[in-house]
Amino acid sequence: MRALLFGSIRTSLIILVLLAVLPALAILLYTGRELRARVVNDAEQYALSQVQAMAAHHERVVDNARLLLMTLAKFSEVQTLNAAACQPLLADMLARNAVYVSLSLADAQGRILAAAPSSSAGHIGASAFFENAMRSRTFTVGDYTLLPNARRVVVQFGQPILDAGNQPVGLLVADFDLNSFGQVFADTRLPEHSIFTLTDVNGMRLTRFPETEKYTWVRDLPQMVARMSGRDEEGTFLETGVDGVNRLYSFKRLHFQGASFPYLMIRLGIPVDQALGEARAVIGRNVALLALAAILALITAWFVAEFTMLRRLNGLMVATDRLKTGDLATRTGMGAEEGELGKLAAAFDAMAEGLEQKEKERALASEQLRRLNEELEQRVAQRTEQLASANRDLAQTLEDLQRTQKQLVLSEKLAALGELVAGVAHEINTPVGVALSAGSTLAEKQRILEEIFAQGGMKRSDLTAYLEEAREGTEMILINLNRASDLIRSFKMVAADQVSESRRLFNVRHYLDEILLSLRPKLKKTRHRVEIVCDPELTIESYPGAFSQILTNLIVNSLIHGFAPDQAGEIRIEVHRTGSTLEFRYADNGRGMDREIVERIFEPFFTTARSQGSTGLGMHIVFNIVTRTLHGAIACESAPGQGTAFCITMPV
Repeated sequence: MRALLFGSIRTSLIILVLLAVLPALAILLYTGRELRARVVNDAEQYALSQVQAMAAHHERVVDNARLLLMTLAKFSEVQTLNAAACQPLLADMLARNAVYVSLSLADAQGRILAAAPSSSAGHIGASAFFENAMRSRTFTVGDYTLLPNARRVVVQFGQPILDAGNQPVGLLVADFDLNSFGQVFADTRLPEHSIFTLTDVNGMRLTRFPETEKYTWVRDLPQMVARMSGRDEEGTFLETGVDGVNRLYSFKRLHFQGASFPYLMIRLGIPVDQALGEARAVIGRNVALLALAAILALITAWFVAEFTMLRRLNGLMVATDRLKTGDLATRTGMGAEEGELGKLAAAFDAMAEGLEQKEKERALASEQLRRLNEELEQRVAQRTEQLASANRDLAQTLEDLQRTQKQLVLSEKLAALGELVAGVAHEINTPVGVALSAGSTLAEKQRILEEIFAQGGMKRSDLTAYLEEAREGTEMILINLNRASDLIRSFKMVAADQVSESRRLFNVRHYLDEILLSLRPKLKKTRHRVEIVCDPELTIESYPGAFSQILTNLIVNSLIHGFAPDQAGEIRIEVHRTGSTLEFRYADNGRGMDREIVERIFEPFFTTARSQGSTGLGMHIVFNIVTRTLHGAIACESAPGQGTAFCITMPV
């Protein structure tokens, strides 16, 4: 082994190159493993976010069905079980809501009085769904049912019709088609060979996209059902599907109030090969490049050893042999600046020159020292100039960072405003749609009355019925339009204040209510309760936009970081005025924070939920608004399991 390592300089150099490649190979393999883990984690987060979006869509379907049936139940034709009048009404509603297979009206015995389409008429009195709806007197979700002829699965929604004594006299039924999820699946634009599946609590696959007809109403794989029926309500896992493709699956269990089943399981699968393909390609490419670099290094080492070391060693050995024979004038001919071998040759030449050369060497050394001093002074001047230039560059970089930070803060504000616009648009859609439907029905009633009047057959009872229906329709239109008007007014006030920095006089309690109304799309998806303790007459002159931004960021921070997904939390907002000082206290009873997090909570870009899309600017924006815009102070108090509180004081 010793002969192998030290027998030849060329061999030693090649072994040294190979040893130098080994750490690079180890680092490459380690980074490849980290890359694969990061890609898997990103794929899991992506799949889980997609299945959560699918679940939210299904929950919106149930909410929309509840609103539609409750609205229809208020029509006088429906309350009086007028089959002739309800038939065109149900047909019109079905045409406006294509996601439903049918809409029908049944009496207290389950006989279908009116249905759209008319071919769906029948008798539902013996069904458990009908009995549960009539007994509960509330909105009811039925079981999922297969339509054999159409090879599709539907779910029934029912809304009882109550008389003046709160007794059920009939039932409105809507059949929702699960195949409508196919368009949602297509719009999501998932990777190729991805699948989306709905499975009931008994393990029956209700539908699957793609290949819907092949896998509709068949038993799901037992291992899939076992994975989704565990302790967690949502999660991810790796499993092989019925088509033999290994996929990364994400799932979520949905619970519906008033349903006859405990929950519904939604599953989304993305092929593992596509999720990890990029990481594998990067690792393979890096290994190939490392191998090529190692081969080039070995070839280079071979020739470098020949031209830079072996030839000069041979020259030094020849000079040594001549010196041994007594030739004191011999010289190697190599300079001291040629590396270690050059220094060895210079030492050899110095030994041959003898004592005469020592004085010359001393003089030469003195001259070299003088030149080095001059070079040192020049280097000091150069370093001073370089440091000054670096300071100028650092000042410019700091200015760029501050400008970028302001742009990021503005982007964060505009993103919050965009979420506010989307939420309010969703909230306005429902009352406007109901008002449109009521207006269409009222126009139809007026047209019928005009025909009766033109024919000369109008009776007092016809006019009385029309006036009653017109009154109910007008009330429904006014109620829903007032609701939409309140939402628009609240949105205009809060949105205008968020992008404006003007100072004006405003009522604090009223403005807090307006902010909470604009945040309703976020809060209504949770079970959290918000309590405000504030004098209704408290009026101050300040910056309402700053209040809106502060409260919005604090509530969003609680929803993302403070509360668990299934927690029913409480948020308490207290506002008091003492002299010329306004005290604002915000507190929640969430999970709380460690002391280390509390100490850094106002730092820019600090976040504990970066994987969920957080930027870490929310609380930094709050701190800047309180200290710079409102000229106040803010403090945070929190402990694990004890919730979090923010105390803000400002002059008014």
